[in-house]
This record gives sequence, structure tokens and C-alpha cells, in this order.
Amino acid sequence: MVYAGSVEKADDRVVVIGSGPPGAAAALFLARAGLRVLLLEAGLQSGARGLTVRVQGVTVAKRKGTLRQRDGVRRTGDANAQLFEELAPGGLSNHWSCAVPRFSAEDFDDAARGGEAHTWPVTYADLAPWYDQVEPLLHVAGPSESTLQLPAPRARHWRKLANDWAPMTELARSHGRSLVAMPYAYGADTTFTRSGTPFNSFVRLIEPELGRGKIEVRFGARAAGVEWSASKRRVEAVTYRDPSGVEGRVPCRAVVVAGGALNTPQVLLQSKSADFPDGLGNTHGVLGRYLHDHPLAKVVIDVARPMSIHPAAYLTRPELSRSKVPLYAAACMQWCSASDLAKSVLARHPKRLRTIGFSVFGTMAATRDNYVALDETHRGPDGTPGLELHIRHPAEALPPLEEARDAMLALLTAAGLDPQMRVWKVEDAGNSNHYGGSCRMHASPELGMVNAFGRLHAVANVAVADSSVFTTTPEKNPVLTSMALAARAADRLAQDLKSGDL
Repeated sequence: MVYAGSVEKADDRVVVIGSGPPGAAAALFLARAGLRVLLLEAGLQSGARGLTVRVQGVTVAKRKGTLRQRDGVRRTGDANAQLFEELAPGGLSNHWSCAVPRFSAEDFDDAARGGEAHTWPVTYADLAPWYDQVEPLLHVAGPSESTLQLPAPRARHWRKLANDWAPMTELARSHGRSLVAMPYAYGADTTFTRSGTPFNSFVRLIEPELGRGKIEVRFGARAAGVEWSASKRRVEAVTYRDPSGVEGRVPCRAVVVAGGALNTPQVLLQSKSADFPDGLGNTHGVLGRYLHDHPLAKVVIDVARPMSIHPAAYLTRPELSRSKVPLYAAACMQWCSASDLAKSVLARHPKRLRTIGFSVFGTMAATRDNYVALDETHRGPDGTPGLELHIRHPAEALPPLEEARDAMLALLTAAGLDPQMRVWKVEDAGNSNHYGGSCRMHASPELGMVNAFGRLHAVANVAVADSSVFTTTPEKNPVLTSMALAARAADRLAQDLKSGDL
């Protein structure tokens, strides 16, 4: 290939593709290990930002851009499946709710009881030290006590639910669920942030490092492929396009792909060679397969007296001993928006409302039948091919959503709140922005693209660091776990580069 843009000389940098939360975490931990990092960010430096003002964890002002659907997507499964994209520093973290629950040991156990294809090559014990390292970066406010479904975070601030939830806590436990305060990033801080959320990964993690000389950022650089050397048996460069389609090439020692569950497989699928005709490292046709999502519903409930909305309540999935079907469960996460808080003040009972709402997050089993693939019939302005998105939520995903809704209604009824359901809506696939699994982690290359440290089974100097590596996805926001996995992967990559093993 001939590059009309820049062609750089070989150097010792590690290239990180994407500045979303896991990419930013990988870049940060590589830099802390003493390696030079070049971060390729598809968005422009002047890309979508915003403004968020919080006082002791309460959002009092917010401005952010519109969340837009990605162009050039051919939907061959659910015709209404959604795929949102933010080509800007920090990516979709500019629209993130900032919920940071840990995955639990039970989540990994549930995956294992689903069978070999769903078994993670890591355990909660493997990830716990990395949760401990990542959570301080997020200024977490959360519960001080662990439950079976939700380990306590390494928090900056401890949070518990308001007293009006207390009568329901024991009842929830007797039904095999836990009712706790949802842990949030920057959940108790007073902050002024130039982003649409209190935590934009580029603003919070990358910008403070730029003056230290270990991280360089190249904006407007959309990764086009990762270049394999057959003679050296390693990747030796990353190619990219700027917004006008001009191409460039960056030599490197190693690559961390962190573009997200749709962009990461796209980059690897575009990275074809004689050794890898179906995409880099795609030796068993797994790349892009096993795509999964969080089935999502919304419920709005009227109650007899004002109920607390801050801190937000989290009704967990049932414990495994009460879970009927492996890999299927759901949990309720209470809303607590700036507009809700304003309504509560106007109603003269601050932080309490007579109408409360919850997002009900569910799960789906990961199968080869759901996938993302290249669509060569479409080309964007910069020459990037389109995507074929093939995903459907299975019928088994709906009953757990309804069970979680009914569990919340039962708790409110038992507390004498006479709940009346005003809204119940099951959202289209992709509405949660939680796609995962398309470059999944597994001990076997027949069932996964990467190993326990996020490294391609077939290409030792390429790591993947985002939710695409998830073997399964529990009913929890994936950002914290993707960051913990990214930090762990970056640390091992740095060790191997410094020791000479790579």
C-alpha cells in the first residue's frame, strides 16, 4: 500500500487505538510502566465536549451533545437494532451514566455453569487487584459492605441508601436479591467538568498525563488496519486515515486495540494478510462472532409518598441458588437525573419524588449466531467500510426483565407504598450502549480471540482492551470491568516488552 500521508520511521512506541475508558486506562498503565504511548483518536481535538457541574455528587447543571446513530450500518438481524457512536475524545464516556458496579464471583460462576463456551479464563480473584487500582481513578462513591452480587468498591466515599429504603432491604435479601446504593464514578465529589459527564476518560485520564511526555495523542486518526509481518511473525505498524481519507502509517513495538465492541473487530477484520486472510488473528472464524448486548427495559412507578432518588437504589439480580436459567438474569437501577432533582426541589421534598424510574438491565447468552462483519458495499467519506450488524435478543431475555420489575413492585408494595406502574417499555437491541463479546476472551482459540491477558492467541504483540473481550456480560454496566481488564492487559504487555519476551 502506498501512503499519501505520513510514513514514520520505526520506533519503540506502543500504539493504543481509542481513548474511551479502557483505551485510556491501557495508555495510562503503559505510561506508568515507563513505555512511550501513541494514542490514536478518531475524533478531533475540538470534538464534542460539554459541561457538567456537580455538588457533592448531585448534578446541578449539564450540557452535552446529541448521541447519534452510526452511519453505514446494515442491520440483518433485528431491523431496529441501534448502534450509537461518538467520534470524539473519550468516546461514549461523554454520555455515560457513571455507574461502576464490579462483576462478582457469582457472575463468573454463572458463566461457567453455562458450559465451556461461556467460561471466562479469568476469575473475580484475578480481577480484584485491578479493580482496586482502577477505582481510585474514578473517585468511586458506593456501598461499604459486599453482597453476593456486588462486591464493595475501593471507594473514596461510602454511600448508603436513604432510610425510606430500609424496610425493603431485608425483604429483598430474603428473596435472594440485594438492595444497595449503586456505586458511581465521582459520585460524591464537587466537580466542574468539561464533558457531558463527570467522567470523560480523555479529560480525566489522558489530559493530565500529556505534560509528562510518555503519552502522545494523534487526533482525527481513525485506525484502518494493523500491519502483520510474515517474516518477523509480529505486528509492526498501524495504518490510519484522517477525516479526508489521507492515509498514514505508524511503526510500533506493540498495539492495544480499544475501539469498542464494534470498531475493534472492524479494525482487525480489515487487517488481512496471506497468513490471516479473514482478519488478524482470526484463525477459527471467531472474530466478530458471539456479539451480545444488555437487553434493557424502562419502568416508571407512582408511589403513595415521596421516595428517595439520591443515592440511586440498585436491586441486584437473584443469587445463583435462586436463578433458574444460566446466563439469564436482570437487575433494577434507579434513575437520578438533574431534571429529577430539580423536580424534587420544586415539589418541596428535595431528593424525593412520588414518581420513580428504573432501568432494568438483563442478559443474553452469547452465541455465534450474533455477529458484526464488514459491509464492503458501503464506504464512508474517509474510505472506511460499513458494518453488517446481526443481533437479536432471544426470547429467554424477556422473563428476567419482567421478574426484576415485579420484584421491585413487590418490595414497594410490602413497604406500604401502593405502587402503580405508569410506564413499562422494552427497548430495542443496542439501546443500552453495552455491546460486547465480538473479540472474546477464552482459553481456547476455537472459542475466543484473546487469552486471559487480552492478547490475540495468534499474535503475541497485539492486545485488545474493551468490552469486546467479554466472554459473557452480567447485568451490570461494563465500563469498570473493561477498565480493570485493560489495566491488567497493559501491565502484562509492559512486563513482556521490558523483559524481552516480546
